[in-house]
Parts: sequence; C-alpha cells; structure tokens
Amino acid sequence: MVTMRPMWSTLGYCLDQSLRGHHHLFGEELVRRSFGEPLEVGPEDVAGARELLERLRAEEDLDAQRRRISSAPDPAQRLFVRIYFDYLAGFARRSGLDAH
Repeated sequence: MVTMRPMWSTLGYCLDQSLRGHHHLFGEELVRRSFGEPLEVGPEDVAGARELLERLRAEEDLDAQRRRISSAPDPAQRLFVRIYFDYLAGFARRSGLDAH
C-alpha cells in the first residue's frame, strides 16, 4: 500500500501518469462505461459527484481514494471520470501536451 498526500497533492502525480495513459484512480472498465454509455445526470448525481470530490480531498492514500471512487454510486463514478478527463484535456492543452 502506497501512502500519499491528500488528493489535491497527488493530483499532479495522477495527471502526469494519466497523460501517459496510466489512470491510477480508476480502472479501464469504469472509463469505458463513463464514455461508452449515455449518462443522464440529475441533481442527485451532481450532488453525489460533488460529495465524492469532497471526500477524495480528505483521503491521504491513493488506494483509499480508489476504494472511495469504486464505492460511490455508479452515476457519481461516471460523472467524476468525465470531469477528470475534461480537466485532464484542459491541462494538456494549457501545457501543450498530448493526452492518451
């Protein structure tokens, strides 16, 4: 088990790894589900994703962050992944990098 700093401290690490195609916060199946299936988002799903982000901010361990994501309701997981990749794409554009 690797202990890391709270999520926003590990965000740089996760973004760097994600730009290389390694997504440490979630597996490929969740990524496929997040983008391969339609996602209808209601207010409760937005609230669930917001709560997930807040809880992830308090986690100090990457494994705990992964468990937190995988235990969230499916719509919150999928919305989180979409937000994450939107952020990653913007980060890559601003940095002049290519995202995988």
